[in-house]
Amino acid sequence: MLRDYYVSDHWSADDPDWLKSLVSSLDRHHGVSAVLPLTVIVEEILEWLELASGVDAWKKTANRKALRLDLDESTGALGTSLRAHIAAPLAQFQAAFSRLSSSPAALLAQPPGTRVDTIWTDVTAAAKDLLEALGADEAVRAGWDDLVATAQDRTLEGREYRPIAELLFDQIRRRGLSAATTFRDIASVVAFGRDPGDGPIGERDVPLEERIASARALVGTAAKVEPIVVWLGYQGRAFPRLSAGHVSFMSAHWAVPNAKPEGQNFEHKAELWELVQDGHLFQVAERVDDESDVDFLVRVDLGTTTAAGASDRAVRMVDTILSVSIHNSGGARPHLVQHGVLCSGQAGSASFMASRRGTGIPDDHYGAGITGEAIEKHGQRIASALAREKLPRFLAAALEVQTTADHPFSREMALRQPSEADISGVIPLADRVVQHIAAYAALAPDTLFGLLGERWPHARWLTDVRRAVHMCLLRGGDQRELLHELTRDWFAKNPSRPWILFVAERSGDLLSLCRIESERAWIRRMFASVSDYAEYRSLIEYYTTEGVVLEARRRRLRNALVHGNPASFATVGSVREYAEFLSGSALNLGLESYVKGTPPATVLTQRTDEFTAMNAGQDAVTYWRAQLSSRASMSVDSSP
Repeated sequence: MLRDYYVSDHWSADDPDWLKSLVSSLDRHHGVSAVLPLTVIVEEILEWLELASGVDAWKKTANRKALRLDLDESTGALGTSLRAHIAAPLAQFQAAFSRLSSSPAALLAQPPGTRVDTIWTDVTAAAKDLLEALGADEAVRAGWDDLVATAQDRTLEGREYRPIAELLFDQIRRRGLSAATTFRDIASVVAFGRDPGDGPIGERDVPLEERIASARALVGTAAKVEPIVVWLGYQGRAFPRLSAGHVSFMSAHWAVPNAKPEGQNFEHKAELWELVQDGHLFQVAERVDDESDVDFLVRVDLGTTTAAGASDRAVRMVDTILSVSIHNSGGARPHLVQHGVLCSGQAGSASFMASRRGTGIPDDHYGAGITGEAIEKHGQRIASALAREKLPRFLAAALEVQTTADHPFSREMALRQPSEADISGVIPLADRVVQHIAAYAALAPDTLFGLLGERWPHARWLTDVRRAVHMCLLRGGDQRELLHELTRDWFAKNPSRPWILFVAERSGDLLSLCRIESERAWIRRMFASVSDYAEYRSLIEYYTTEGVVLEARRRRLRNALVHGNPASFATVGSVREYAEFLSGSALNLGLESYVKGTPPATVLTQRTDEFTAMNAGQDAVTYWRAQLSSRASMSVDSSP
């Protein structure tokens, strides 16, 4: 049995009780304090300053009061040494927070992204200064001094050590160190007199004062900064080929066997061999009846940084690529099962356990193929942008919410029918996505909802034209050769012409395949609208009126679902497509601005050339034929 460093029987009769108390106070397995560490509540307030929106945020007195109560409680739990060390930045933050809390309702109602008044910026700056002060070397050592003092005070009976120990743990974590490892090392130093690098057995004759001093020095040691690379192993039979920015995807079935010295050379071969040479990590099948632990690998170069939390940072980067790709093109989300970390080229931490393959369609080769194609299509631009700069906070929040909204309808949930709660949840989640993008663009949410609403009529028209084509391409009927020909052309990966021209040129053939008689008149009208501007204009007017009704209905339902007011499921279903259009459009435009490095407000107000031309009176067929003619002329002019 391994020795428990926190609760041990090795103590001699001469060891004081407070020393035993100090060591056991480092054990986090016996519950946590209800008092939040000061770092946690200040970080939460900072997130509220940057992200919280709506009537339930800063304008609501109860929220401000709740934050104040937590702040006061966390401050009250500070030890004497740390309180003295951070006195100035703490007082500055408390004063700035009080000024904000007592500000007029009009200021408190300002949405995120537009909070530029000094009342807001003063609190934000003070919060960041306080967090920086709490992470300084001497602040962490002061936290250790307070923990020692609490252990030495044998009159305390209220577990006063707990909030002090938890704050110290979080201070260490925020410095880029593994707090759990550091606490174990401190226990080893104090209880057994060992250095952190010593073996886990035996006790050294080190004076008590020296043990406490060594622990204090260890607590204040800065995290090592060095080149960090993370390798992630995924299950999912997608084999994307992508190397962009700091991220590279590769097939584990090819790369792992070839990582051996006698295998074929490839980029980063030495790194992979460092991780797999002992045979435990990233195992792949060697025989037909074997099953691989992983199907593909992702290498993430984090640059020169600290090792703590490296795998989590790498996963977030890859998740961004996967989420954008799958949201845009569909597919099955791969299942992360293993990882290995390289520190200065040497193997560091790793996870060896391969869990069973995720839920969803078993052996979903088709879904995996879609995923691979999606990553190759969208991953390059996202990976390159991530290499340039970190995903902005509001954009990351929007992507996370959109991923949550998409999940119940994804391929990994294909064997489960979405519930009414899943479908109803789309409405408030879509609203939140738009609000995050509005904050990213420094726009009021209502302004962005208005801009997106202006896009609805033309987008709805494009969707309905495609929907009409799909109604004609249903399987069955006696014109199988024509059906096959049109289906092949419609779904071609490299079409010979824009799809609008396909509709115009093959509308007669498409209608001849139509077997949904009740929809024939509507389908004929949709096909005519691609070349008949008057018909297009009539449809746009109808969609514009529809959009006004849907927006009012969406707002009513959003409030009803959030506050528990009546909202029939039939009404929810009627507005789902519109809500998904708003969130999807906002997110895609926000990502486009990030990838291109263009101000988001500029991208959100821009319109496509097709929309501009048709809004000016040109029909779609004329526009696209002019585009083809222009491209052909440019091609001829550029020929040698």
